[in-house]
Amino acid sequence: MYKMSALPIAVNYAESLPSLPAGATAREVVLRPTNGSTFQPNSTISWDFNNAGFIDPASVYIRYKYTIASAGASSMIGTPYATPFSRLNLLFGSNQVESISQYNQVVNALSNMTLDVAQKYGLQSLYGFKGETGVPTLEELDGRTCATNEVGTFGGHLPCLLTQSDKLFPAFLAPQIRLELAVDSVANMFRPDSTAVPTGITLSNVELVYRQIDLGAEVEAMVRSMGDVMIRSSSFVNSASVLSAGTQGQVALVFNQRLASIKSAFLLCSSNQADSNLWGDAVDVTKSNGTYALTIAGGQYPQTPYSTSQNKNGILAGLKQACGSIYDKTNSQSINSIEWNLEDGDATTLTAPAKFYVGVDLEVVDSDFILSGISSQNSSISVDIQMGTATTDAHNVNLLMAYDAIIEINADGFASVRM
Repeated sequence: MYKMSALPIAVNYAESLPSLPAGATAREVVLRPTNGSTFQPNSTISWDFNNAGFIDPASVYIRYKYTIASAGASSMIGTPYATPFSRLNLLFGSNQVESISQYNQVVNALSNMTLDVAQKYGLQSLYGFKGETGVPTLEELDGRTCATNEVGTFGGHLPCLLTQSDKLFPAFLAPQIRLELAVDSVANMFRPDSTAVPTGITLSNVELVYRQIDLGAEVEAMVRSMGDVMIRSSSFVNSASVLSAGTQGQVALVFNQRLASIKSAFLLCSSNQADSNLWGDAVDVTKSNGTYALTIAGGQYPQTPYSTSQNKNGILAGLKQACGSIYDKTNSQSINSIEWNLEDGDATTLTAPAKFYVGVDLEVVDSDFILSGISSQNSSISVDIQMGTATTDAHNVNLLMAYDAIIEINADGFASVRM
């Protein structure tokens, strides 16, 4: 006789439900910079988090007011709320545990690789796409056309080790947490061929917002008694090399980032031409006549190099895999065929930037395993590009890598990051 060993989850009404401790509270914390009230290009904005309660990583975001000094319309490139920021630094006490260079490029690439056009449409006003005049079309969700002396507000999330932690962050246990954003130069925020490139930009009322959760002294004491607290997180590192104009044949660009677990890697090739979006573009430098691959610790990834002459759209499938799973219907990009096929030497526009992102999945198993990616701790990384046609322009080749990390906090309040 068949005997059911356990009730199906759907009808197991006796299963205990998790509950918060009595007296648990949450409040919104609004941090203002510790080093000023207004910020100009080439300055740094700093915030110090409260050393109390738990930080909800998914709640951290920035909001601010901007004032542009210009004599006419200008074209702000990228994802506007992040465009002013060239670097993000995260510090635990006096130790800098993270520094993401060309942060505006990182956020823009993530926006294009993880949001579909419907999601970007819904974020149009918050992120700052298009401008204040007219209803945007689906092709106007890149960059922003700014009016003469425009004043407005932006907001958005800040991808980093803190915000991508998989558990509530125990701020009461950790050393002082400081987050810094470096403001870029005006010339690096706007297309060079703008009707009137602004002469300046001022950021004010710059606020960092998050939810602080208080679970009570008893819970905090239990956390302290655990000894070393280990929190899984992930983040990004971005570095660049130069590819000269007139380059042809096999090129190996060496990058020296040493990481224990690289989940995925992305190549972005941009130029500084007057008819470009600068770092906001990512073109095919092979001109549909070459291959891309990475060499890490003696292994080649992908094992069969991506070919732009044989199957260029297959590289787009690889990009989707590098961002998650090709079978995940929520894993979407906002890249159309025009943007995907822009090449070295092509002129780009504000509303149709080049988006030829070469993505390589480097996880051994796509799962929740920690440190499931490829290690580069004992070797450099080589970006191998075969070009059958000589390049027209010089390019910055950026290697953007997503990596696993473990944040470790001991009972004495010392924190470190293993990555």
